Amino acid sequence: MSSRYLLKLLKIVASTALIVFIGIMAFFFISEDYNAFIVLSDSMKPAISSGDLVLVGLPNRPFVDEIKPDSIITYRHNENLVTHRIVTVTADTLVTKGDAMEGPDPWLVSRLDDLEGCYITHIPYVGKFSTFIRTKTGWFLTVILPALFLLALIIKEIVKEALKENKPWLKGGRIRY
Repeated sequence: MSSRYLLKLLKIVASTALIVFIGIMAFFFISEDYNAFIVLSDSMKPAISSGDLVLVGLPNRPFVDEIKPDSIITYRHNENLVTHRIVTVTADTLVTKGDAMEGPDPWLVSRLDDLEGCYITHIPYVGKFSTFIRTKTGWFLTVILPALFLLALIIKEIVKEALKENKPWLKGGRIRY
């Protein structure tokens, strides 16, 4: 196989993977039954690390397990989102624990009021990129700098077209009608 063919194949595979990833992310952000959250601590390490993107869904939906001990859930506690493993399940409450923590959480989780979703999977490091974009440096490198680069390319093309000699309306630096 030629290197040109391999490069073309790699571009197709990368483009397809990117389109699938964007489609999955759009589904999780648009759907009411599914959601995505960025993990902010290492309380679930080694299973889930800080900066990972966790995909969750409501219990008993496609791709989502039922609520049972050893399942991972995301729930709301004092306006914060927490992703921890279930230790004990009762009729209306759950006892949870982070994998990296010594003991269970000192509070109970209401199945009806606090539960945001059950763990489906996680994507490592995506949250770190999202967090980086929110900094001044990240904003500059990912938004402002590419915008300036595109603006420079547009200006270059405008100047290039304006300076072409075959333009009858531009002679000697003045516009003629």
